[in-house]
Amino acid sequence: MTDTPGFGARVRELRRAADLTLEALAERSGVSERTISDIERGVSLAPRRATVDALARGLGIDEAQRQTFLRAARASRRESVAGASSASFAPQRVGDFTGRQHEVASVLGLLDVDTEDAASAPAVLITGPPGFGKTTIAWEAVHRAADRWTRTLFVDLDGFSALPLTPLQVLSALLRQLPGSELKTPTTVSDAVRMWRTATASAPVAVLLDNAASESQVRAVLGIGPRSAIVITSRRSLAGLEDVRRMLLGPLGRTDSVRLLEHLIPDSQRDPRAVAGLAAVCEDTPLALRIVGNRIASRPALRAADFLKRLQSEENRLRLLVAGDLAVEAAISLSYDDVEPETAGLFRAISIIDGGTFDAGLAAAIVGKDRDDTEAQLEDLTDLGLLEARGADRFRLHDLLRLFVLDRLHRELGSAGVQARRSRLRDWLLTTLERAGAWFEPTREPDLIPGKAVFHDRDAAGDWIRGEVGHWWPAIRQAAALGDHARVVDVADSLHWFSDVWIQWGVWHEFFSLAVTSARALGDGLMEATHLGYVAWTEIVEVGDFDQALITAREALAVAEAIGDDTQQGWAHYYVAWAHWKIERFTEGAEDARASVACFRRARNDGDLALAIVMLATLLQAQGKHEEGIREVEGVLSVLSDDRRQGRGLAGRIAEYSTYIVLADSYLDLDRNGDAVDAASHALAIAEDLSDGARIAMSLRRRIKAHMLAGDTARAEDDIDAALEVLGSKEEDAHVLRVIRDRIVAERRARTQ
Repeated sequence: MTDTPGFGARVRELRRAADLTLEALAERSGVSERTISDIERGVSLAPRRATVDALARGLGIDEAQRQTFLRAARASRRESVAGASSASFAPQRVGDFTGRQHEVASVLGLLDVDTEDAASAPAVLITGPPGFGKTTIAWEAVHRAADRWTRTLFVDLDGFSALPLTPLQVLSALLRQLPGSELKTPTTVSDAVRMWRTATASAPVAVLLDNAASESQVRAVLGIGPRSAIVITSRRSLAGLEDVRRMLLGPLGRTDSVRLLEHLIPDSQRDPRAVAGLAAVCEDTPLALRIVGNRIASRPALRAADFLKRLQSEENRLRLLVAGDLAVEAAISLSYDDVEPETAGLFRAISIIDGGTFDAGLAAAIVGKDRDDTEAQLEDLTDLGLLEARGADRFRLHDLLRLFVLDRLHRELGSAGVQARRSRLRDWLLTTLERAGAWFEPTREPDLIPGKAVFHDRDAAGDWIRGEVGHWWPAIRQAAALGDHARVVDVADSLHWFSDVWIQWGVWHEFFSLAVTSARALGDGLMEATHLGYVAWTEIVEVGDFDQALITAREALAVAEAIGDDTQQGWAHYYVAWAHWKIERFTEGAEDARASVACFRRARNDGDLALAIVMLATLLQAQGKHEEGIREVEGVLSVLSDDRRQGRGLAGRIAEYSTYIVLADSYLDLDRNGDAVDAASHALAIAEDLSDGARIAMSLRRRIKAHMLAGDTARAEDDIDAALEVLGSKEEDAHVLRVIRDRIVAERRARTQ
């Protein structure tokens, strides 16, 4: 939260410099005294763009100061949700919850089980059409019984998007909400399930899994202890789920529909007959009722009876997923008609966005407008209830609203025009993706392209790749389906090294397999061999199918030999050696590692040669040939040091890290503990530079072992504390380290007594 107080302090500084009291600034800007006070004190963490603009006008700042002021406000909003995933932003509990008492009681009854007899947590699945209030009912039920659990967890499974959350992403989002578990990110589903069950074993939780697309998203979460509870919502029946209790949600009762409208619409704007008519036109659908009620309430001069007449005359109404539901489109259309023409154009344009949430940058790219102006228009749509703000400057367009404006876009442009818009968006996404990946590729320059996203450093590029995966992944699949093979191959190649630092995405196997198919369609043997190697890598580190990795790597080798490319032959041998190591065929693996070394030497490729030598040393070490392995690895370090001095990037740093880890292991096996400490320290420095928690923990474990063997328990204890900060409290390794630390402390106390 460091930026938010900074923005508040900036507002206070400018106000005092202008010799304005809170009251005076409120009068000049139109922003209330309370709001200004909350911003200055850091209570208001995410002021709206309209509020910021009004403050800028009230403070009388010039254009240069205004841009700085806007950037500070935007940074404040981002910081207020830093570290959070949009999937974990829980919905706000509805303050005017009306009706549904029977449904809430039913959910609570289904969750009420005898924990002595139950084997696992009760799970309730709430299904029904969109707009019927599945999430609202689930959230209300969980909160009413909150005292049963130590914590309530929420994850939006993004079931409406082209890329719903994977089981690993679902579990990771849950773990991030548990104290201690958020410090360690699992890289496989099996690791995540183990961490999830361990974390919830002693502390019962309530879990709301919202908007499920498939059974696989949910299954991994089930099976925790019986004192916990799980509620799932979905538009689909998820018939394949076992051991869940089901509730099919219908519309509100008419009496409750009328009560909800009466709560939303002021007395002076309604009469009983008009309210009953509105409830009937809305067919008791909660979403439609809220849109209508808020629409009337926001226009003090508008009466419910007049609005009812307009609803009844509307044509071409958007249908819900049940036949005959026409009310939602009528309500949306009336709000849409009052939107400023330019903003309405943006509203139609964003209907082509795939994925759950998006930011102003993506929307601006579609319409070719300034990001700040686009963001202001998005906030206008949010204020009108036509767009949902999801935090961190991200927005979400409800599925029904998207269908509405997509229909309007088709009317405006025709099918060919809409497809042209989609093509331009896909081109922007994939161009931006390649430019982001260039920050991680030693053979690419991350230059700036006018009109495209600009990344000022590697962290910004990586954040964009992770944050916009819901958009670029469907785009690259579409490109493959449309036969844009050169683009697919180029973009996939640009993410090769980035994939090594984001293994937990979990879809790299499909990603690089698409590139193999495209390379074959192009008749490009070099790219086919290259991407076959990447697929073999995913089969080792992501899929865990080492036998298949051997097959794929040998296929890559055959292609590389056919085209006579030494570098790709080297990589193919490298992956074969790696797979052999994983299945403990060390002698065969060493043969392929030596072949890899020979290929890279012929290619005069020093950077890749270093990795091959590290693999050879690893296999020699596995055979107990430590001195031979050390001789091989020590010769690599000078090459890698030259790479670092010449700024050759991520690949060289990972190779250098691996070299020091292999050296540390060999030194430990030879009782050269001082040398092991030095090697582990070098590895640690690289891991910290990469901000890679897993590699930091791996380096510290080796240094701890070396310190203990050397009898330096004080330094070992310091490293244990550092490792525990990285690992968190739930990891098995953390438990072992705590036992060692406790033993050190006990021995120290015994010596002092």
